[in-house]
Amino acid sequence: MNTTNEHDELLQVTEQPDMRRLLREYEKAGGSWNSLSRTERAEEVRFMRWTGQSSDGKKHRENLDGAEPFPWEGAADSRIPTVDAIINDLLVVLLMAFQRAQLKVVARRAQDTARAGAVQKVMDYLRATYRRDLRREAELALQYMLTYGVGVMQVDWERQVSAHYRTITLEEVGYAAQAAGMPQLTSMLLDPAQEPAVVALAAEVLKLKPARARKLVRELREQGRATFPETYISRNGPCVTARRVAEDIFFPIETSTLQRARVMFVKDYLTETELRENVLTEGWDANWVDHAMKTRGRFTDWNAALLAGRKSLENEFMAASAVRDGQDLVEVLWAYVRKVDDDGVPQVWVTVFSPYALQDERGEPIYARHYALGYDHAQYPFIELARERVSRRLLDARGVPDVAVTWQYEEKAQCDALTDRTSLEVNPTLLVPARMGQKFNIGPGVKVTRARENEIDFLKPPPGSPNIAFEVVKMVRARAANYFGLMEPEVLPARWQAKMQAASDGFLTSAEAVFTQMLQLAQQFLTPEEMERYAGSNPDFPRSPQDIAGQFDVQLVFDARDLDMDYTFRKLEAVNKLAVPIDRGGLIDHNKLVGLTLAAIDPSLAQSIVSDQTGASKAVFDEVDKQVLRMSAGNEAEYVENDPTAQMKLQFLSQIVFGDQTGRGGNPAYQEALQSNERFRALMENYQKNLQQSVVQLGQNVVTGRTGVKPVGA
Repeated sequence: MNTTNEHDELLQVTEQPDMRRLLREYEKAGGSWNSLSRTERAEEVRFMRWTGQSSDGKKHRENLDGAEPFPWEGAADSRIPTVDAIINDLLVVLLMAFQRAQLKVVARRAQDTARAGAVQKVMDYLRATYRRDLRREAELALQYMLTYGVGVMQVDWERQVSAHYRTITLEEVGYAAQAAGMPQLTSMLLDPAQEPAVVALAAEVLKLKPARARKLVRELREQGRATFPETYISRNGPCVTARRVAEDIFFPIETSTLQRARVMFVKDYLTETELRENVLTEGWDANWVDHAMKTRGRFTDWNAALLAGRKSLENEFMAASAVRDGQDLVEVLWAYVRKVDDDGVPQVWVTVFSPYALQDERGEPIYARHYALGYDHAQYPFIELARERVSRRLLDARGVPDVAVTWQYEEKAQCDALTDRTSLEVNPTLLVPARMGQKFNIGPGVKVTRARENEIDFLKPPPGSPNIAFEVVKMVRARAANYFGLMEPEVLPARWQAKMQAASDGFLTSAEAVFTQMLQLAQQFLTPEEMERYAGSNPDFPRSPQDIAGQFDVQLVFDARDLDMDYTFRKLEAVNKLAVPIDRGGLIDHNKLVGLTLAAIDPSLAQSIVSDQTGASKAVFDEVDKQVLRMSAGNEAEYVENDPTAQMKLQFLSQIVFGDQTGRGGNPAYQEALQSNERFRALMENYQKNLQQSVVQLGQNVVTGRTGVKPVGA
């Protein structure tokens, strides 16, 4: 009989988590990543670490445990940052792409297009408000990705409540009570017999403990003023955190994408203050905190476990841990599992625990908290950044050190050889008369015996040309530049542009997922008042889980060729010289063209001076309305030379006087004046001619004067 459970128990929703199973999953996720062969090797290459190093970049016998340095004591042992330079070059470009990319919110359904503008404003606000945090975490995630092959960004919503002391007077209480429809409250407060009722009301309204509320009431009654603690929301927004694989985030090695991971673990180290605070703010179990505090200084160290041949934390909690002196921190894990409840609804569940505090004195399982994450997008709050995709497994992605390690060794060998050759040429080996017991040795300034006595000479430098070393170094650098698409003279522009575009697109695809989750969390957690404040109007934001799951798409647009400013200017010049003059049907949106031009020149400048299209259109409409009003009073309009908004003004002029195509709008008084008032009619004709002249000047590049009209009074 087959007794195998047909369900994966880890993925079933239960009131109590299975701590032993979670621990085994943690062992599997952590132990399967061979940090000895991946992370340490990558760091040794990038940060140029090896056995026997010295601070002066030379080989010394004392640093080699007595072994003889080759080729001599004090020979060159330089740190050549080939890999580090490649990473830094790529990092700068990708960070620039992240900061300069245009963020666009696109509605996936036609009926949501009108709301996309308001959603765009909210996203622009979030991006601007959290730009420092986003840049810092993006840089850290890119460092992880480029060094180890994979980085992770975690997207959460943080609601932080802070407290301060507020002073209130009896007079202010009276005003507030009057506004709330309770004018009798002041007299009740001054009556000692009414104290219990007032204390209960103060405790409920101000969220105070009874004793604190009683003190407040008595101070108001006796002194006319009182101070009390008041809580307020100090932060209500997205929180993006970079995670390093195998250090503070773990997942099964077979994982292809994080959204399909069976389980994920986030590790952090907390102080006692943070643990106690989370009991109040996050609902952590106080009994678990007491037990966790006894494990201070115990940390999971997979390197120690692998070196010791230990593979189980369950049987021996200290098997893979290292006790670090002076570290009064507690290791805490957040286990994320997408589970399915009895109704078949998937949810992400989180269990907070420590691998060294799994049970109490009675052997009962303990943990800090077990809860549903509660995000309506129903996804893991993690986005992966992979430098490449060479297989289905995410962890097969290689970092720059994996690819360029031998190139760095090649360059180092040539640079060390050149330094040693220079040492021999500047301070060559001396040939001296032979003496009894003299040992043969070669090196800068070393004395070597020779057959003839009473003669001293210098040993000739080794034969060969040092130019070969320079050629090898040049070859290695050219190979690296071509492989990674660095902007070097030896790399064809088409090659570096294509490779940088591919690298930027890969990273920005992950960044788009980060911003999309930020938007989805904003839809869920921002209040209507906050939405209206950020969007400038009531955006009628979609808030249902179905809408949040995929109503809007966030796109980041960046052209790697724009890194070459000469190319950017040539492109914009071609658009203005070739496309704009032949745009007879108004296909080109000139407002967007101006915005794009400014963004290409300087994105921060564009963000500062470019207004939204709705506001710009209203300003132009108001200007035309003002000019028509001036002319109706008999005054000449204010003529503008080469007005770029002339076409729009002509449309608004017709709309103000005669109405739109549907017959709405229009001013009968203006229409009547055109028939009966000769001056108004002449002024209007001149104003139209002025606008048409700008259209001709700018659209057809025909120069026929400056304003194109003669003033009526002239």
